[in-house]
Amino acid sequence: MRWSELWHRDAGDRSGAARLPIWIALLLIGLWGGPVGTAAAASDDYIAGYAAGLLEHEFHLSEAVVYVDQGRVAVYAKRLAAEDPAKIITALQAIPGVVHAEVQTGAGPEGAPGPGVVRAVTPKSDSKFLPRGLLVDPFHADLRWPHFGASYHSLSSGGREFSSAFGESFAVYRDAAPFNGEWELGIQAGVFGVFDTEKRSIDLINADYTFGIVASYRADKLSGLVRIRHQSSHLGDEFLLNNPQVNRINLSYEEIDLKLSYDLTTWLRVYGGVGTIVRKDPSTLGRETTQGGVELKSPWLFFGGKVRPVAYADFQTHARTNWSVGQSVMAGLQFENARIGDRKLQVLGEYYSGPSPDGQLFTQRVEWIGMGIHLWF
Repeated sequence: MRWSELWHRDAGDRSGAARLPIWIALLLIGLWGGPVGTAAAASDDYIAGYAAGLLEHEFHLSEAVVYVDQGRVAVYAKRLAAEDPAKIITALQAIPGVVHAEVQTGAGPEGAPGPGVVRAVTPKSDSKFLPRGLLVDPFHADLRWPHFGASYHSLSSGGREFSSAFGESFAVYRDAAPFNGEWELGIQAGVFGVFDTEKRSIDLINADYTFGIVASYRADKLSGLVRIRHQSSHLGDEFLLNNPQVNRINLSYEEIDLKLSYDLTTWLRVYGGVGTIVRKDPSTLGRETTQGGVELKSPWLFFGGKVRPVAYADFQTHARTNWSVGQSVMAGLQFENARIGDRKLQVLGEYYSGPSPDGQLFTQRVEWIGMGIHLWF
């Protein structure tokens, strides 16, 4: 089928007070008419309405265009955000009567489509508070990106430690923006702790507390954020008692940073940016920060669509560590059906080399390998 020959026949138009979604109307007809629904299931009108409702309510895609021709479905979305094209295709193929489905980003074919093709469009999203998801996807290998996670590390120096992360990033308000984009205002908050597992009492070594306000933007494959965040760091009481030689400092600062991200494909993403510390304690702390990274998310699923390989790498270098590079690399499996709410479960192998990411210990150099469990939006 040539999509350039598609003819516009909008199955998603609804007018007046009866703006009942087509997929609900068809469901009611099916319940009322019993076996009659089987015939309707094979029609392109039924498929287009069902698909539009699915994209709107299950995957939260606004202004997505659906074309259906003899059971063949093509979807064009302005952006997919964190939604997985493979999962959308699987859901579309489960609609009765669908023989083929494909999903692409973009505005769709130009010009008048040919006759016999049904078209449906999901509604444009209105500005709203507490929207679902984030415009800028997490930087997964960033050891200070707020989320829920736990890791066990084996240090090259011979020790072992347990690392925990408790936090979240969420959007407060989202609205339309220029260049067919969207903007949002959000909040980040997290607590990151590291514990000495070689002590019987599993002593707390260091805890970092962070809070930030984030302004984000996305237009198709390009996204970015401006963030102002606070971080303060504290050594554990038992660690100080057992290590009297350690010189505690009152580490606390506010940083403003700018980060940009670009989706090269549906499975490959790069990001990078810079920042500066605007208030600091101690006063000798270097101001400038830089960060960059790459993320790969396999387009292939395994074990019946339940498992997806992923790999992430994050690189940071800061003036406060004399521009020594911190390298964080993670790779493992994402379990598509093992979720808590909208959070995806990942089991990752981890490697880090560079200045310690633990605030009070930033002057020390560390290296480790380990395993971790993480939950991400």
